[in-house]
Amino acid sequence: MELRQLEQFVAVAEERHFTRAAARVHVGQSGLSAAIAALEHELGDALFVRNNRQVTLTAAGQALLPAARRALAAAQDGRDAVAGVRGVLHGRLHVGAIQTFGAVDLPAALTEFRRRHPAVTVRFTHDAAGALARAVAEAELDIAFVDGPVDSRLTRVPLGRDRLVLAVPAGDPLARAGEIRLDDPVLRDRDFVAYRLDSGMEGQISAACAASGLARRVVAEVVNLQYLVEFVGHGAGIAVLPPGAIPATAEQQISTVPIAPPIYRDLCAVVPGRRPPTGPAQALLDAALTAVAATSSATSTATSSAEP
Repeated sequence: MELRQLEQFVAVAEERHFTRAAARVHVGQSGLSAAIAALEHELGDALFVRNNRQVTLTAAGQALLPAARRALAAAQDGRDAVAGVRGVLHGRLHVGAIQTFGAVDLPAALTEFRRRHPAVTVRFTHDAAGALARAVAEAELDIAFVDGPVDSRLTRVPLGRDRLVLAVPAGDPLARAGEIRLDDPVLRDRDFVAYRLDSGMEGQISAACAASGLARRVVAEVVNLQYLVEFVGHGAGIAVLPPGAIPATAEQQISTVPIAPPIYRDLCAVVPGRRPPTGPAQALLDAALTAVAATSSATSTATSSAEP
């Protein structure tokens, strides 16, 4: 069993299509089919079920996939270690993040990362925190930026926290409140729009509401924070969300109200717990920690200057 075979196997497993997988690993389709057949012969079991429309994994293929990803990740670790001796990073960096990660400006960080390490190709994806954490644990991602509790197989690196706010339409009576308590009776009769119910943030919100005795009347669940903000702006309901989710273009339509007791969303980066991060992942993590430290220092300086 060779690394090249494992790379080809993973490509087919992820693309679910031999033609797309062949293009991804830069071989002809007939060559890829022959390589997979040879791997199946060596393992003594079929790895894929093929039909005219799609390719699916067999039970044997599902069992092999996590191990194949770990083997490829370990091989990349070796390449990165050697490249690190020369001070050069190369390869691929697979990054995942929840929407609106307030602790770090990830697009800016990744742009700077690419400037410093042009030989590294970056793939960036959004998903819910739980899905991203699982993807890191299973070597589908090198690093992820998430909120809330994470998979015990991972190493968690704290990066800060957001204090969530209540977002209401600008003309709403609640917009004039200096603060709103979750146990305020006025919230019991209001319609809420909620972010995806499988997210770590929504779990924290639900727990805080339950502790305050608030049974939210959720009239819509939205899987995109941009749409959630737009729902609020159009008056479909009110929502609990991070302040960074509200773009400057929407600030005229939406007001935010502090919540008491505060609801904090803990933000962190996660990397595999059983092996060191890849060189590119460690470089990005270091950049994120530096950015957080610089932001904290600037905030402390501004606060000190404002004090009489």
